[in-house]
Amino acid sequence: MQAASATLPSIRALFERGHLREMGTPTLFAAIVLLLSGMALLGANVSELRNSYAWVQRSNAVLLQIAEVDSKLVGVEMTVRGYALTDDPAFLRRQRYERDHAMMAMDKLAALMADHPRRLVRVADLRTLVSKRLALYASLSGLGPGHAKGVAAAITDPQKRNDMLAVRLGLNDLRDNELKLLTARQEESARQATHTYKLATAFVVLAFLFSALGLVFTLYGRRRAA
Repeated sequence: MQAASATLPSIRALFERGHLREMGTPTLFAAIVLLLSGMALLGANVSELRNSYAWVQRSNAVLLQIAEVDSKLVGVEMTVRGYALTDDPAFLRRQRYERDHAMMAMDKLAALMADHPRRLVRVADLRTLVSKRLALYASLSGLGPGHAKGVAAAITDPQKRNDMLAVRLGLNDLRDNELKLLTARQEESARQATHTYKLATAFVVLAFLFSALGLVFTLYGRRRAA
């Protein structure tokens, strides 16, 4: 209370001497600068949220292509088994469709990973495994009608089963890695957005305080001049 009592006369004395009246315009200018800074930070916050949304969209595209490769490989395997059991050439046509779309999905996946050299290498390794598996299916279908025993032997062969397992593990590894990256990016984006929002709010509040002080200084100065 004593400090406040001593401060008020000091401020009044400064007003009387005309010192604080001269601060009206600079204070209002500072308020404008603070307000513009706060608006700029809010704009940066919106930009960061847009970037986060773009990362989510990209991750969704990656996950979609991984699922597409997995689905088409299963589809090819089913058509091989269907042809072995029925000798219906319709399964061969379906097999070509599934095989072509599996490779298209691999191409799209590689394009999405183009800016990540290390992950692109992993996609290239996966492509080799996928191509090897598709070549096996094509060779089994090329055995012609009545090749059910040959297909059964290939399905139960330990080495060939390990090859298929390697493909699935590779796809799962890419999927898990993408989900981890997406989670990390979203958390970082949320932290930055929260920090920027708090800073922008502080600037806006200070801008209003400075504008109020500037108006007080200006109005008091005009009153004293009159």
